[in-house]
Amino acid sequence: MLTDPDVIRVLLARLIAARAPVFAFVDGDEERYTTTLLDLDTRLRALICDELLPARGHARVRAGSAMKLSCRLDGVEIRFAVRVRAIDDGGIAAYLLDLPSSLDYREHRRVYRARARNLRARLSAAHASADARVLDISIGGLRLAVEAPHPIGADQLWECRVTLPNGAFDAEIAVVRVKPARTQPPAKTREDDVGARFGALSAEAARRIGRYMADTQRESLRARRIASERLAP
Repeated sequence: MLTDPDVIRVLLARLIAARAPVFAFVDGDEERYTTTLLDLDTRLRALICDELLPARGHARVRAGSAMKLSCRLDGVEIRFAVRVRAIDDGGIAAYLLDLPSSLDYREHRRVYRARARNLRARLSAAHASADARVLDISIGGLRLAVEAPHPIGADQLWECRVTLPNGAFDAEIAVVRVKPARTQPPAKTREDDVGARFGALSAEAARRIGRYMADTQRESLRARRIASERLAP
């Protein structure tokens, strides 16, 4: 469960930019409706979303109504509760929603994470430290390549400094797994695969990760578009 307001704003902004379809459940109604998040007003601390479809869903919404929203971003399921602050019925209706105080962000290891290029991390604890290459990263955690031997083990907590193109940030990480490298002699070096989850991220760290992921996605989409144009007859 994510509760940091800045992390929540980053994810909501990405949902809006992605025009991700959103399922909505009105309190007291078991039917599932659809909507789209349109904008994020930080001054009003509010979300703006499109009217519910089909139309009978919109007919059941009132100012003060509670709704549960569910959607996916990069394969990760996100759920959160909102309350309708106001309704604009001019033409196509839109709702002003209170910003959620928490997001149920159901990330797991097999979902999308931004692949990293030339990113470094430094792990430190009371009496040990280790340098690592960042293999991929998301709001929820990261995957590292750490040269063996090293002092890192599963279920340990480490302080981690990650250096991104837009700046460095510090965060506590909880090591989920350490997978020994398959490299066999006569290779000179061996890197273990380390998976970790972030603890509480600072607002600045969340913004940096969000920007890096957005930039990486844009570059990937641009490369795919160029490749498709080259293959086109």
